[in-house]
Amino acid sequence: MPNEDLSYFQEDEFKQKLVLYEQMLQGGQSVYLEADELTDIAEYYLIHNEKGKAMDCIHYALEIHPGSIDPLIFLARQKMFDGDMEGARTIRDCITDQNDREVIFFNAELLLREGKEAEAEKYMEQTAETESEDYAMYAYDTAVLFLDYGYLDLAARWGKKALEMEPDNEKFLRLKADFFIAANRLQEAVQLLDALLDRNPYDLNAWNSLGEAYFVGEDYPKAKESADFALAIDEHNAQALLLKANCMFQQQHYEAAHELYTRYFKEYNANEIPYLFDGVSLMAVGAYQDALDQLLLAEDIAQGISSEQQHIYANLSEVYSKLGKPEKALEYIQKVKELLPDYDINLYKGHIMLENGRKEEGMACYDKYIQSSPTPADAHFFVGVSLTENKAYEEAIPHLNYTLLHASATNENRRKTYAYLSLCFLKTGQFMDFLSCLKTAIEKDPDGVEYTIGQYIPEEIEIKDFYQYVLAHADSFQRMGRQEKPDDAHERHRERRGDE
Repeated sequence: MPNEDLSYFQEDEFKQKLVLYEQMLQGGQSVYLEADELTDIAEYYLIHNEKGKAMDCIHYALEIHPGSIDPLIFLARQKMFDGDMEGARTIRDCITDQNDREVIFFNAELLLREGKEAEAEKYMEQTAETESEDYAMYAYDTAVLFLDYGYLDLAARWGKKALEMEPDNEKFLRLKADFFIAANRLQEAVQLLDALLDRNPYDLNAWNSLGEAYFVGEDYPKAKESADFALAIDEHNAQALLLKANCMFQQQHYEAAHELYTRYFKEYNANEIPYLFDGVSLMAVGAYQDALDQLLLAEDIAQGISSEQQHIYANLSEVYSKLGKPEKALEYIQKVKELLPDYDINLYKGHIMLENGRKEEGMACYDKYIQSSPTPADAHFFVGVSLTENKAYEEAIPHLNYTLLHASATNENRRKTYAYLSLCFLKTGQFMDFLSCLKTAIEKDPDGVEYTIGQYIPEEIEIKDFYQYVLAHADSFQRMGRQEKPDDAHERHRERRGDE
């Protein structure tokens, strides 16, 4: 069922059938439901992360409607998603009407999952010849299928066929907008979706697509605003809820992101990526054991083939290190290396060693990383950052200075260096150097200042005014580096970020 069809589950007609079915399960009066109605109920359970109930419903459907196409296709698709292609075909072959549209689209999806897009295109062209009725919807559904699997040219070709037949169909126009988003033609997508929302301000799917367009364009405030409009229409909408959670994550509002992810997991089935992001959010607020639980779930769901696999492994390495388990951390860093053979993992090994009190081993790993790097000035920057994060401020300073003194470092790394040096100089009591770096950091990298020095910036002071604030409170800052416990400072920094 396409994402936009999920709105059907909010309609009174579906809710009444769901209530009747659930009352029957609880010992109520027996009711008769068609096979497609029971399949819709199974789909509802599946997206709400209740696979057991979904499968029970499908088996019940087949008991009272043996050989029915919809529940058999449901079972076949579950086999396909589990990687059992032969099992999927075996169930498909049990269907008597192989020309049914559900069977046709399932066959095409099987081909796409095997990477045979040319065969799928040819197959859909051939079967289209038999579609004398509602060809426009056939073309639309074909376009959706190709778009779901990332074949943009094929999706555009079939979407154009649908629009040629029904140019004012809002459903078809939304698909065109989704194609623009997938093709990174974001301005065109926004213009089209704005026009659709002018026609119908309560078009939930258009709000979701508009939010997606802004999200892809990294305009997270506008993406969140679109998600809020969608949630005002339907507070349980899965796509809007996940979009808002992802916006909070990208804006580093980690506690808010975690709350939204938790709400999403309670209501809907999720792939590995939301669990990954939730794990990262929990790490950011210091809830390392909870973060580990979510990241292990992400690993289990991903089954080693996710587009985010290296990030799952890297974050598992980080959280195990935070929990004082360096051997497990190193194990997962090695998994990253297996995915990316040319990847130099010595920087991360060094970080793990330092974080777990094995400084000599850590410094040796840093040296290996710098010596093997084709861009030593940038390597020194990353080592300096790692040392700063491990509160080895004195050791970090020469590495960060190296980056500043060598023009071969990237402009971005040189720009970011000032904020890290500011923190290091503050922590080591080098007040004049702190002032000099802070002034430049505020000009060149205000976000970096917020990240590194933010724990010392009062809520009522804007970053651009912080340099003058330091001058006015010079005595306090001269004493601060030696007196304040870093853990207390980081805790206040987290609290401050969470309030924004």
